[in-house]
Amino acid sequence: MLNSLSNYVYERRARLVRTAGVVGGVYLVGQYASARMADMRDRVQEQRVARENMRRRFQQNMENISFTIMTYMPLLSKHILDEMDVEALTAELQSLTHAAKMQRSAAAAEQEQTVPPQLQQPPPATSSLESSVELVLSSDAQSEASSASFLSVSSQPEVPPLVGPTAEALLLPGHTPQLAEASSSGRQRTSSALSEPKTQSESGVSSSAVSSNGDYVLVNRFVFLPAKCSDEKQAELWREVKILTVTRTLTVLYSITLLTLFTNIQLSLLGRYKYIKSVIQLEREEEARSRRQYELSLSSILFPSLVDTTRSHDIEALLDQNAAWEEGMWREGVDAETERKFLTLSWWILNVGWKDVGERVRRGVEEVFEGVSLKNKISVIELHRLIGDVRRRVEHEITFEGTERRINFLSTLLPPTSSMLSHLLTCGGFPLAHSDAHEPAFMALLEETRDLLTSPDFALVLERSLDGATKLLSDGLSQNVFVGEESEGGEVRLRTASVLPGLARWSSLALNGLPNELVDCLSDSHEVASFAAIIYSNYGDRFR
Repeated sequence: MLNSLSNYVYERRARLVRTAGVVGGVYLVGQYASARMADMRDRVQEQRVARENMRRRFQQNMENISFTIMTYMPLLSKHILDEMDVEALTAELQSLTHAAKMQRSAAAAEQEQTVPPQLQQPPPATSSLESSVELVLSSDAQSEASSASFLSVSSQPEVPPLVGPTAEALLLPGHTPQLAEASSSGRQRTSSALSEPKTQSESGVSSSAVSSNGDYVLVNRFVFLPAKCSDEKQAELWREVKILTVTRTLTVLYSITLLTLFTNIQLSLLGRYKYIKSVIQLEREEEARSRRQYELSLSSILFPSLVDTTRSHDIEALLDQNAAWEEGMWREGVDAETERKFLTLSWWILNVGWKDVGERVRRGVEEVFEGVSLKNKISVIELHRLIGDVRRRVEHEITFEGTERRINFLSTLLPPTSSMLSHLLTCGGFPLAHSDAHEPAFMALLEETRDLLTSPDFALVLERSLDGATKLLSDGLSQNVFVGEESEGGEVRLRTASVLPGLARWSSLALNGLPNELVDCLSDSHEVASFAAIIYSNYGDRFR
């Protein structure tokens, strides 16, 4: 039987060999395909986990950006509201109008006692200026009753009493003070021109602030007042209220937009290095775990030479091609001291840069709104067009060739010189000795920030963000100020003087509102999020 079986196998040996070869080949191919599928599945899983990790970190970074911006708002609000004190000018205008009425009433009463009844003349009609004041006061009261804010904020911030130091700051040496009571707080205005004048450090006004003809007084770089508070000069005070109100509104709009974009750039750069640091750390942990598993396996005992103890990390091998300090940034992230210095750069726009914006806005507002009468009725569309004209003057400059060129606000966001940078860091709490010699990592972050601020992407994002902020302003005015009966053209038209209180309240709430719809609108913008994502995922050629 064994002979017959062996003969059977021997006669069919070629066929059996082919069959065994086919079966073995199919088995090996199946094992290889299974291994490759498992490898692809693991790779897809790793990519999915990496994308999820990056998305989660990016969302957390965007939340940190919004929180950081809100922590800057109180300081920015204090500076703008103190320098552009529209409420103080309004109180001054109200007190002057009230004093003029009292003087006319006293003169009319005295005239009735001295002049015979047959020679008495009818009392003079109320001037158009006084009518405008009453119109603004009534419109302001109606607007406050109908809406608490233009940013859907439930509570309106309190306005401090416009007396005391605020009113005294409007006095200059050699000028007769004529301030009436601005509120019922019990404080009394200065009652005599012989009172001791403030020094330059107290009032913030130098002797050269008065113009050569003595008609105007420069209280600060944004506020101009008539030198004599007579009836003829009340119109000039009204003009200053109009110009300053619009200037403050647009300054707030520009400052918050620039601060939002600048903070996005800062934290996106820092978040990128932190993300790379976490990826490298995760890769190190995975490699150490794989090495331990192999060392404990039977293969490491039978084939010890296969254990590669000198193999370096793939990511670190790519980083080894860069400079030492740059390698440290990408490998270990940005150290705490450098990060703190880099975030201190926000001091510039909060304390200096916004003033540059305010001066540019003031010049544009004077050119556009100079011919707009307080009595003229305008619609929200016309106001939007006027604001657009101001924006064109603020965002563009005329070159020597006579062409318009868009500005990048680089000097508004960063110090233009090294000495100013050292001064900024000194004010931010860094000693002067450390401010002179900046670390290479800090200078790399600073130069990359400059490149981003001068890039076409930033110009596009800034334009879209300003468009969104302007639309938010127009929508707020449409819903809360331009209400009432529509005219023949289907639009609600109000006197320019009636729109000013709404603009003043909008700018105040844009700085102090919680939640802040202007900051939320900018942070939720698709362009801002995309710009931050580009910065966050920009690794160059380092990991290719």
